[in-house]
Amino acid sequence: MRHLCASPDRPAIRARFGFTLVELAVVMAIVIIMTGMAVPAFGRAVTTSRMQAAAYQLAGNLKLMRENAVLYQADLTMYFCTNPAADRTFYCFELLPRLDSTTGLPRGTLHYYPPADGEMWPDPGRFLRRDFPYAVKLALPKPFTYVGYIGSREYYKVTFFSGSGGHFRGQPSAYGSVKLVDQTRTRSWYVIMDSVGRVRVSASSSGS
Repeated sequence: MRHLCASPDRPAIRARFGFTLVELAVVMAIVIIMTGMAVPAFGRAVTTSRMQAAAYQLAGNLKLMRENAVLYQADLTMYFCTNPAADRTFYCFELLPRLDSTTGLPRGTLHYYPPADGEMWPDPGRFLRRDFPYAVKLALPKPFTYVGYIGSREYYKVTFFSGSGGHFRGQPSAYGSVKLVDQTRTRSWYVIMDSVGRVRVSASSSGS
């Protein structure tokens, strides 16, 4: 049986298991610091993602309206609820033209409107209500063109023209930006429409 022993030319090897208390404390401190840095960044990323989702929802609906106004040769309108402040959480719009009950065809003077208090919403297949997700709300200044109060709610609107009455196809009745804010009102996002009806989403009101 051979015996292993240290030789003058070969120092003894001492086995070491685990970590010292100091090493563990250092690792834990690093983890805590990194977590403290990551959590706020993650929270900001989540908020930004939610704001973008709400902005892209609105932008998508505006683009769809414009396309349908051209396709169906009918003026289509979107309404933004601006008052009371608690109701700045939704908008509604004509997805398709309203049909004449007699002929079953669109007619330029026939349109859908937001209902007054206690009334039923019009045809849900043609006049849609959309709520902003994640408690996102419409912010001031109020967008586009003033409508007035329908019941207890104030509305502003934008219309996409079909091409009649001296307007080109898809032309908006007004242009500018719609500002959206999160529930803390500390972060904002913008849906911007130009004079020919092109829509884009941006973190700044200038669109840059």
